[in-house]
Amino acid sequence: MGEVATMEYDSKALERVEQQYREDMWTSVTPDAVSESGVELRRFGPVQVTVFADLPEAESLNQIQGAAEPGAIEEGHLGRAIEWMRSREVDYRVPVAQGRPSTAVAEDWLGRRGYEQGGGWIKLVRDTAPPDWPADDGVEIFGLGEDEADGEGLSDIVSEAFELPLTAGALFFSLPQAANWRCYTAALGPNERIVATASMMINGDIARFGLAATRPGSWGQGCHRALLHRRLLDAANAGCRTVFAELADFDGSRMEGARHNLLRAGFHEAYGSRNWQRPALHPAAPVY
Repeated sequence: MGEVATMEYDSKALERVEQQYREDMWTSVTPDAVSESGVELRRFGPVQVTVFADLPEAESLNQIQGAAEPGAIEEGHLGRAIEWMRSREVDYRVPVAQGRPSTAVAEDWLGRRGYEQGGGWIKLVRDTAPPDWPADDGVEIFGLGEDEADGEGLSDIVSEAFELPLTAGALFFSLPQAANWRCYTAALGPNERIVATASMMINGDIARFGLAATRPGSWGQGCHRALLHRRLLDAANAGCRTVFAELADFDGSRMEGARHNLLRAGFHEAYGSRNWQRPALHPAAPVY
C-alpha cells in the first residue's frame, strides 16, 4: 500500500469528535442496560465522564476525557468530574491529550494529587484520498443498519475479539441504526460465516474509525484491510476530509496489528494521550 503525505489536522476538532464518539455509544444503550449495568455519562464543562459500573476493572470504559481542554482545571471541572467518578467505585483513567492548551497544567494538577501515569493512546490521521490498493475479492463486506438485529453480530464479534464480557456489547448493539454511524461485517467469501466487523462515526467532515475486530482463528486473511478499504471509500463519499483512529499505545497491545495496517494504509501518527490513573495504594485527596 502507498503512503499519503503528512497532513495538517485540528487537534481541538479531533478531541471534540473523540468525545462525541464515546457519547454516542453511551447514549445508544437501552434503558434496561443503563439500569442493570450502571452505564452513565456526565459532562462537567469541557470534561466528559463515562462509566460502566458493571465492569469496574475495565479502565477503557471508565474514563474522564477533556482534562487538557481550556477551563478544565482553572474552572474546577476536572475536580468535580473526579469526585463524581470516585463515588462510582470503578478503576478509571484520565487520558490527557498532548499538545492541548492545558496539557501541562492538567498533568501537574494530577501529579500533585498522587495520580500515576500508565499506558496511553495514539491518534493516527489520514486524508480521504481513495485507497491505492484494490478491494479483496475474497472478503465480502456487508453494510449494517436495515435490521434492528444487525448490532448483535457487531457486539458479539467485538466482545469475543477483545475478550470483553457480553454485557459490554450493549455499547455497540444500537450503533448500526444511528444516522451518523456506518457499521459493517465481513465474511470470507459468499455464504460464509461472518468473522469480522468494523464501524465509523461521521461528524461534519471528520470520520472517526471505531473498533475493528476479527474472530480468533480468522486473523491474517485480509478482513481488516478490506474493512479499511470500504470505510475509506465511504468516508470520502460522505464528504469527509479527515479520518482518524485511536489505538492503545503501549508494549504488548493487542492493537499492534491494527496499527501496522493503518500505517501501511497511509495513516500517520498525529499525537498521543497519556493515561493518568487513580493511585493503587493511596486514594487521592478530595479535589474541591
